[in-house]
Amino acid sequence: MQISELIHKLKAENLTFEIGKDDHLDVIGKPSKIDEYATVIREHKTAILKALKLEGNYPFLDDRHACLECSNLTHLNGCKQAKRGQFVAMIQANALDIPHRCERFRVNATLH
Repeated sequence: MQISELIHKLKAENLTFEIGKDDHLDVIGKPSKIDEYATVIREHKTAILKALKLEGNYPFLDDRHACLECSNLTHLNGCKQAKRGQFVAMIQANALDIPHRCERFRVNATLH
């Protein structure tokens, strides 16, 4: 399991992470959930801290994206995946920059 998958799994359990004083990993959530995952968190502490530092402490943990960030977006505001008959084909212009979760999201190095 990659560290991003682990963080998303823990986030789904309502656990969040922050970098505390002296590079201490602060885990926030229900004590029972923290106890349940304590061993896993300890085993991956260094990798979790590294991921948080690389991504400015928190944005990395948000899995929402705007259509403008996706390589499936066409120049006419359509979705390439939708053309395959799977989803709604056209995206409203006022919704292109609204972050949301999308199973079709594909990273694109260039903005549209």
